Amino acid sequence: MGSLSSLVVKSAIAILALALAYAPLADRARVLSLLVQNAPDKLTEVKNLGDYTIKFSDRLRNCEDALLVEEDRVAILSCDPGRDFWNTVMGTFAPDLSIVPTGELVLYRYDSAKYSDTDALVSIELRDFEGIQGFHPLGIEYHRPSSSLFVCNHHYEGSRVEVFTLDLDTPKPVARHQRTIISPLIKAPNAIAALNEHELYITNDHYFLQKNNAFLSHLETYAQLPLGSVAYVNLAIEGHPAEVRSVARSPFTNGVALLNGSALAVSSSSTTKVYLYDILPDRSLLKTGDITLPFMPDNVSVDKKGSLLITGHPHPPTLDKLRKDRFECLMDSSRQNEDCYEGTTPSGMAAWSADDGLKILHLTKGGFSTSCTAVRDTEYNFGFMTGLYEKGILVWKA
Repeated sequence: MGSLSSLVVKSAIAILALALAYAPLADRARVLSLLVQNAPDKLTEVKNLGDYTIKFSDRLRNCEDALLVEEDRVAILSCDPGRDFWNTVMGTFAPDLSIVPTGELVLYRYDSAKYSDTDALVSIELRDFEGIQGFHPLGIEYHRPSSSLFVCNHHYEGSRVEVFTLDLDTPKPVARHQRTIISPLIKAPNAIAALNEHELYITNDHYFLQKNNAFLSHLETYAQLPLGSVAYVNLAIEGHPAEVRSVARSPFTNGVALLNGSALAVSSSSTTKVYLYDILPDRSLLKTGDITLPFMPDNVSVDKKGSLLITGHPHPPTLDKLRKDRFECLMDSSRQNEDCYEGTTPSGMAAWSADDGLKILHLTKGGFSTSCTAVRDTEYNFGFMTGLYEKGILVWKA
């Protein structure tokens, strides 16, 4: 036991030395300053979305990711009520897995001329999927020409990526499971961007996992260690293991999106930046620039006009407190469950383009909280935001 403790201490010292060598002092000071400025009692709010509403608060909970299939005017959402009990990124692990609700994928038909709110939402049925009991989805991606749906799954037995085929033409959408991707280079999958039906970029948020060593995981986050990664995955050879290789590293690598056919945007939550990369012919990545945010970016998406939508968390300590308080409340049998869902955190969203630069669209102390993804259909003048620990979605006219 003593030798193990000594090893942990030595590892921590080595990691701190690496942090001091890597992260510029001014950059760390800027992030620390943000944590002070963005505290709920000090945050300066920005509200540029115009009128918005909260929809489906009685039907959706804890939706982490979302994407649009604009040709069909539908959205796919990754939601997990079980996140209150099982969150591998932030460190929530219920001792009894039987109490953890299973996650789900939801189809949202947002064409209001065809579907009322009552009929707009429908759960996607997962077939031929033996791992359904441990299904806890995070990032998702859909390649429409091949009907391929890719899902980051934070399964009890280790995180992995699930591959489905999804038919959007049926009244009741069905996703049929095709394969599971497990690799040492994809041990903390968070978000996915598809080049085509068999080539993917997958982010890994951490190297040190919360379930293995919470101390080192927190140290990795707050010391801004570049141990998160982007993995390139090639599934082209059917019946063979996927080709997986690491092509980029950054601190707390989070969201990912294709800016176009030759450029990639990757968010780094710890540094409050989004890094921009050129995609080289061999699928390796060349960093070309970065975008600095006034909040910790989570997921990113790109609309049809080429604008990058960046959503995230202005004050992570408040988010972490909400997570802990909710879990403790739910585990306390003497308290009413509905009381456990009280609480709010600041939310942030911005848009960026090469021509117009960065514009803050939404920065609030509370209300719809724990913002993590925003998507926008510019032709339909429609957008919505999801919340990691929130009920429903925030919908605005884009």
